[in-house]
Amino acid sequence: MLARGVFPNPGNLLRPGQYAKVRAVVEVKKAALLIPQRAVQDVQGIHQVAVVRADDTVDIRKIKVDVRVGSLWMVTEGLKPGERVVVEGGDRVRAGQKVRLAANAPAESSAAAK
Repeated sequence: MLARGVFPNPGNLLRPGQYAKVRAVVEVKKAALLIPQRAVQDVQGIHQVAVVRADDTVDIRKIKVDVRVGSLWMVTEGLKPGERVVVEGGDRVRAGQKVRLAANAPAESSAAAK
């Protein structure tokens, strides 16, 4: 991608014709819902996740995703903050199946618990 920008160059450290790597913030979405990419199953172009209900049974749910942020997907529809998703083995669980929380699963954050 070719970009042109205007910014201060104290001491003339940058010279014409030089190249640089630039990181730019294009958009900031506050309170974005991010889930691990490996939790998302792509079935014929439809993204879905296995959501664990309060009774520890699975609900397979269609979601809409926006962009990837590292190894995470930004979810725009189909999932609410605080809902639990199956990260490992999501392709092997079925709707209504009883699951148990793995011992090494991350604890719920205090912000999500409120």
